[in-house]
Amino acid sequence: MSRMHEVFSEGVVDELRLETGYNPRQRRATAYRLLLCCVEACLFGKTLGFAAIQAFFVKRFGSIQRRAFQLRFKSAAAVRFFRAALDRVIGHAVTEFAPELTNALATFTDVIAYDGTGQRAPLRGRKQGLRGCTEDAAGSKWVVGYSLRSGVAIEAKAGAATDAEYPMWNELVGKELRRNVLYLLDLGYFARAIFDNAVQQGAHVLMRLKADETTRNRLRIVSAIEHGQACTPRRGKTVSSYLLRVNRKKLSEIDLDVNWGLGSTATSLRVVGVRVNKRWFLYLTTVPRSQMTPETLASTYRLRWLIEFLFREWKQEADWGRSATADRDALEALTYAALITHALVRSLRVAAACRHELPLETLRPLACLHAVRAYASEIVSALGSPNSAAWHDLAEELIITIVALAYERQPSRSRPRIARKLGAGGG
Repeated sequence: MSRMHEVFSEGVVDELRLETGYNPRQRRATAYRLLLCCVEACLFGKTLGFAAIQAFFVKRFGSIQRRAFQLRFKSAAAVRFFRAALDRVIGHAVTEFAPELTNALATFTDVIAYDGTGQRAPLRGRKQGLRGCTEDAAGSKWVVGYSLRSGVAIEAKAGAATDAEYPMWNELVGKELRRNVLYLLDLGYFARAIFDNAVQQGAHVLMRLKADETTRNRLRIVSAIEHGQACTPRRGKTVSSYLLRVNRKKLSEIDLDVNWGLGSTATSLRVVGVRVNKRWFLYLTTVPRSQMTPETLASTYRLRWLIEFLFREWKQEADWGRSATADRDALEALTYAALITHALVRSLRVAAACRHELPLETLRPLACLHAVRAYASEIVSALGSPNSAAWHDLAEELIITIVALAYERQPSRSRPRIARKLGAGGG
């Protein structure tokens, strides 16, 4: 955990400040002090509100005028600074020591689920582009990437509440998909370009197949696996017509090689399906047959719901779903600060699992948050200390506390753990 102290050191923070052009006046409310007080406030669950964060600043660093404090967040430079700080925390203090995936997911470097969530904002935020879904509402939308290897939200992109998620995801991830990483996406991201990029970059994508006939008819079947044998259907060259035929055969699963597109520009993909209570659940993926069976792919897609549980935790424990500020830059800067705090808590969870050689999934995330929250003031004091020994000693105590309070010796039988079975430690 020494890397975490380095990331929060005054020298590194000053480096980020210069790179992003943030807070050039450097008076009482310096970038370093603002980062620390934001982390402390977010640890206490006081997120996206100036009054609470300013109170923590006053307690630690002395009085400051309200307007002067708020203006430190109301700029594009503030957004760049807090986002750069998040990238530094993720890159240097989280992903490097996260445990490897195991079991069915062992062949992937990571599994990342993406989804969007909303925040309500005061109505005057509409003037700054925070358009709500109705005329009498304002808000923002965040597309978040959640690593199931480390259990940390590793990246996020903000927009207005009415913005579509797919263009936001393109800005966040773009064509640079990570090699050998499995991306779990819902139907809001259904586009051929994502699959094309995945094939080119050596990445993998798994998402539900749209139910409309037009989409299914674009996929031309090349071959199929029936009763363990490969065959080429003489009839039913589209997914829709093939389903009508297999329903008469009463198959419980299908596994198809398909082409999306025509001629040399076609993309070779795979459609798998499992039948549950006379209903087909179909998935489109780049994962080859040698890596995963249809049943395993269907179970893997269910891991996407873990990001919904993360959003619920944020909104219930940190009041992440609503903002007290209508300023767009301030809302984004404070949200990135909350994501930094999330990464700090989850990195302590990873450190506890590694130190005690425990499976990461046996440490309950919410219990870890409650354990760390009790040490909020001590954590910020240790991170702000020029002596790394203070942070090292506190981190050791936190690891012991996390294991004592969050370790789940035996999972509840009424709550099956798909992540544990598949080998996604961060789930």
